[in-house]
Amino acid sequence: MTDKSVISTAHRALALLEIVGEILFSIDRYPVMIWYRTRWLLNCALVNKTWCNEAMRILWSDMEADGKPLDEVMIKISPDRRQIYANFIKTATVTTYSQETELMVKPALGNVVFPQIHTLRLVLAFHNKDTEEGIRAPILNMPNLQILHVDHSIGPNYLYPDQWDCLADQIPKLFPTLLDVQVEIPTILYITGFETFSEYMPHLESLEFAELLDLSDVEDSVEDTFSEDTDDDDLDDEDAHS
Repeated sequence: MTDKSVISTAHRALALLEIVGEILFSIDRYPVMIWYRTRWLLNCALVNKTWCNEAMRILWSDMEADGKPLDEVMIKISPDRRQIYANFIKTATVTTYSQETELMVKPALGNVVFPQIHTLRLVLAFHNKDTEEGIRAPILNMPNLQILHVDHSIGPNYLYPDQWDCLADQIPKLFPTLLDVQVEIPTILYITGFETFSEYMPHLESLEFAELLDLSDVEDSVEDTFSEDTDDDDLDDEDAHS
């Protein structure tokens, strides 16, 4: 086989989606920091159209690993290209937001569909003490969503019954196709709140809580913390007098 025929065969092989996909998936799984893998994949995207499509598919498939809220990323993309990238995404993270933010995000992403997203992390970030205003979940079109992780970043330390009831009212309306819900923030839950949510989600197969608490457990914890702070203050006063 001549050198030219070898080169021609290699070119044809590197134009096949199956081979290109295996090469790029190997890069994506390489055990280095995500920043390096992202940079390598972006360089691969410059080879040709086939490599670009496969690289973009991998780069955009796992937005949860990236850690940036989905709506925050999508709104920075020009409106005529949002759907192109939305088609690639399989996992993502979204954060609850204020009424002002919702007024900006809702019209920008109202017509975008995320057909492949199957796993979503909903991060609770309370913006004020009022429950209705504190938990505002993004309205995003995810027709095939199956798994929802509920987590928190900036407070609250616990999810109280009225807050859970607010979530339990929103989640079935926003994500009716859910099969699995995992709540990863300590939750104070009354039995009625559990039963009501189950009724709203007839297709739900699993509802798991990392930790279920009684209201008295939280009150005792607060009292213990207050007591420790008081004791520390007393010790500080004694040291000052000494």
